Amino acid sequence: MEDLQPRILEIIRSRGIGDEELEEFLSPRPRLAYDPFLLANMHEGVDLLLKAVDEGKRIVIYGDYDVDGITSTALLMKVLGYLTDNVTYYIPSRLDEGYGLHRESIDRIAEDGGEFILTVDCGSSSKEETAYAHSRGIQTLVTDHHNMSGDRAEGIVINPRLPEDGYPFKGLAGVGVAYKLALAVAKERSIPGPLMAEVLELVTIGTVADIMPMLDENRTIVKCGLRSIHLGCRNKGLRELIDRSALDYRSLRSGDISFGIAPKINASGRLGDASLGVRLLLSDDDREISECCEALIEANRERRRLQDEAYERGAEMLDDELAKGDFVIVEINDSHEGVLGIVAGKLREKINRPVIVISCSGDSYKGTGRSIESVDLFAMLDKYRDRFRSFGGHSAACGFTIDADRVGQLRDDLNRDLREACSRDPSMLEERYISDADIAPDEIDLAFAEALEMIEPCGKDNEVPVFAMKNVRIEGWRFLKEDRRMAKFVLNAENGRKIDAVIFRNAAEAYIITESGTADILCNIEINAWRDERKAQAIVRKVLPAGTL
Repeated sequence: MEDLQPRILEIIRSRGIGDEELEEFLSPRPRLAYDPFLLANMHEGVDLLLKAVDEGKRIVIYGDYDVDGITSTALLMKVLGYLTDNVTYYIPSRLDEGYGLHRESIDRIAEDGGEFILTVDCGSSSKEETAYAHSRGIQTLVTDHHNMSGDRAEGIVINPRLPEDGYPFKGLAGVGVAYKLALAVAKERSIPGPLMAEVLELVTIGTVADIMPMLDENRTIVKCGLRSIHLGCRNKGLRELIDRSALDYRSLRSGDISFGIAPKINASGRLGDASLGVRLLLSDDDREISECCEALIEANRERRRLQDEAYERGAEMLDDELAKGDFVIVEINDSHEGVLGIVAGKLREKINRPVIVISCSGDSYKGTGRSIESVDLFAMLDKYRDRFRSFGGHSAACGFTIDADRVGQLRDDLNRDLREACSRDPSMLEERYISDADIAPDEIDLAFAEALEMIEPCGKDNEVPVFAMKNVRIEGWRFLKEDRRMAKFVLNAENGRKIDAVIFRNAAEAYIITESGTADILCNIEINAWRDERKAQAIVRKVLPAGTL
């Protein structure tokens, strides 16, 4: 602790880590973890589940189609599969069924002989659906992590966000809650240690992918899970996907999961069949694993193509929409529904305004929105909840279905509300350039980059440190692809040292700014390892005209 660089310590302190927490925060073998039976209803849930196992009931793990749901499903398939052969899973289609429990899905499960539904990453508010399952003679156990509002599922619900729950940490992912259930089961029945170590890798993937707070117990989970991956990666399918993603399992980081692994697992759910990801994580067959990896990589390639196509169409409409007001609603029809949320996020980044993308579906529109930090999207739309056929979300994102003839009025009302909010806070829509510290190029070296790794794993509420470099001299610009999105260049330090820099987005726009020879830069600092050489490099997030920061 004594050799911790002052600037690194300052960054850690700024994230609310005090003296008492510092040793745990920095420890390579953290110990912070809570008894799973501290979760409300865990005792009753385990008793009910093990009774179903002992009676030979057909257990169906009902997941979600994102990475959190997929890893949750695979985790409990592995753990319960050790106790019974009578367990299977069901993941609803994003396109045909949508999120959560559905009567039609319950009917299919009943027709297939299902007698016990165990939800993961969904179900807390599914009162009518759980009641329907019970009416068909199917028992339910709900595990979830989403905020509770309105109705509550019938039967046993395990969710750290229950009003009566006293669990010390509310930031578990859905897969974190599933893991806690598995740990509780392991206290009642003998589950092999190597199996529990393997599923911890899945908890790590799901927790990072679902953008959960990288603090408290999640930090313990992810550190320990990454260590298991670094030591060989017990899950064969995950290891193959890491290899196919041109990543090294021995040095995998949370950022590699976010940008290299999670999008591929997510792609299958976005474009159709999320069970592909579950199959990959459950399989021990080399051929099946290879086929699943190929399919996921191809799905992600197709997802990017569809996303880019929809984004270009949306970007062409921005000027017309901005003329109507700062709350932007863009209509993009005949595009794949599974990519529109990503498109809304990219459009938001481009104009620093809240953006909703809508697409026509018969006599209604489906909408998905992404917001900027200063605008609470959920609060703005919740005011008009009675206009929607369905609606849900949180401050940064939303989804809804609305009758076609109500869209115009919704657009007018949201723009009026945003104008009124901006009149109270004129800086609301100004882009904010936030950094952890200023740095000069001559302060960047391998030792500093290595010290920064003590802050890992990074994620929500413990972001990768961002540094501001002001009036830095730039040379040697080189675009990496024909589309001019990515580029490499060199930052010149006062002492003559040259620091490699790379930008992965909007390189063509950035290049125009750098033509004067100097610029202000927001960047992360990482280690670039190539063969036997390791050196610090800057990962540029934003290039701004000199004097902006």
